[in-house]
Amino acid sequence: MYTMQRLSAAIQDFLSDLVRGKDVLDVGCVDHTATLEATDTWLHKHIVRSANSVVGLDLLEPEAAKLREKGYDIRSGDACSVSLDRTFDVVVAGEIIEHLDNPAAFVSNMARHLNDEGRLVITTPHAFFVLHFLESIFSSGERRWNPEHVCWYCPFTLENLLRRNNLKIESCYYFTRSRKLRRLLNIFHIPCYGFLASSILIIARKSASFSNLPVMQAEMSA
Repeated sequence: MYTMQRLSAAIQDFLSDLVRGKDVLDVGCVDHTATLEATDTWLHKHIVRSANSVVGLDLLEPEAAKLREKGYDIRSGDACSVSLDRTFDVVVAGEIIEHLDNPAAFVSNMARHLNDEGRLVITTPHAFFVLHFLESIFSSGERRWNPEHVCWYCPFTLENLLRRNNLKIESCYYFTRSRKLRRLLNIFHIPCYGFLASSILIIARKSASFSNLPVMQAEMSA
């Protein structure tokens, strides 16, 4: 049984540690535009620096081609159906599942790209973030929310989706991507409680590999 944990580190640092020395597939790695490669927040660059090997996957072939020119190994394809003819230690799917028409096909296909002890890492906006509720009351969703999103997720619904595709949650973290909110919480020395978490991060493994895993303990870091 997993326990919700508070993620105190920056998401780039956390995932860099998680993939260190691993063979990694980074799905949706372009993150809309190749120009983000020049920024320090572009996640794929952090993963490449830390992992043993990294293959990127994205639908945006023109942007992927620009990044290949800079030396990144990025393939084009639909994550719900593509076959890369190999497996990985870690598949990272950052902020992509909320965009997909067929999330079950995506999870099933990513599971096929995991080796026996591999991990699937999913980050996605948190459905029960308190500001999402307030925005639904006081602002237009068409203006405030991402027009490419087709679904909201919480740990419960993600767990059900993963379980139906023979994956089991190893651990679950909540965190906020908002710099303004993080600064405000730090000023008043307030931990990022679940209802203040704008995002969640799920780490899952194939169910058959869980018999040898120790019970996860929560680290409630402020």
